[in-house]
Amino acid sequence: MKGNSRRVALYGLLVALMLVLGLLDKSIPITWFLSGAIPGIKLGLANTVLLYAIYLMDWKSGVLLMAAKAVLSGFIYGSVTAVLISLSGGVLSLFVMLAIKRNPAAGALTVSGLAAAAVAWLLYRGVKLRGDMLWCVVLLAVACAAGVAVALFVRRNRENGVVATSMIGAVCFNIGQTLMAVAVMRTPQLLYTYLPFLVGMGAAVGTLTGIVARRVFLALRAMPGR
Repeated sequence: MKGNSRRVALYGLLVALMLVLGLLDKSIPITWFLSGAIPGIKLGLANTVLLYAIYLMDWKSGVLLMAAKAVLSGFIYGSVTAVLISLSGGVLSLFVMLAIKRNPAAGALTVSGLAAAAVAWLLYRGVKLRGDMLWCVVLLAVACAAGVAVALFVRRNRENGVVATSMIGAVCFNIGQTLMAVAVMRTPQLLYTYLPFLVGMGAAVGTLTGIVARRVFLALRAMPGR
C-alpha cells in the first residue's frame, strides 16, 4: 500500500512538472527569435520528464504521463482540437522513442534521412531558395549533419543515447501533430510549407532537450538512495 501511494504521488509530481514546463515553454518566445518564420515552435522542456519515464521507469509510465500531459494541457491552454493534435504527436513520438531506445544511433540516422528527404522534396517541388525557404534548407542541412554526429557520439558512449532518442522523438512529435492538423483542418499544403521547417527545428530542440535530460539523469544516478 505504501509503495502504491508513493507511486501515485510520483505520477502526480511528474504530471505537474510537465504542465509547469509546458507553461514555461509557452513563455519563451522562440518564434520571436526566428522573426516569426516558424510559428508555434517550442523548446519541448516537458519532454525531459517523458524521457525520464522511458529511461528510469517503464513504458506504461511513459504512456500514462504522455496521455495525462496531452489531455490536461490541451484543456487548460487550448481546446478539444488541441488535445487531438497533441495526442497524435505524443503517441507517435512515444512509440518511436520506445522502439528506438535499444538502438538510439539508428534514431539519429533516421533524423538525418528525414532531413535529407525534406530537402529533396522541396527541391523536387521547385521551391525558390530565398527568404524563409533558404533558411529552411540550411536548417535541414544542419539537422542532417547533426543526426550523423549524434549517431557517432552514441557509438562512442551509450550514455549519449538519450540525446538521439530525444532528437527522433521531437521530430516525430512534430510530424504527428502536423499530420493530425492536416486531417482536422484539411490543409494538405502544410506538408510542404510547414512540415520541413518542423523537421529541422524538431532535430534542433530535441538535441537540446536530450542534452539537458542526460545531465539530469547522471545527477539522479549519483544521488544516494537511487
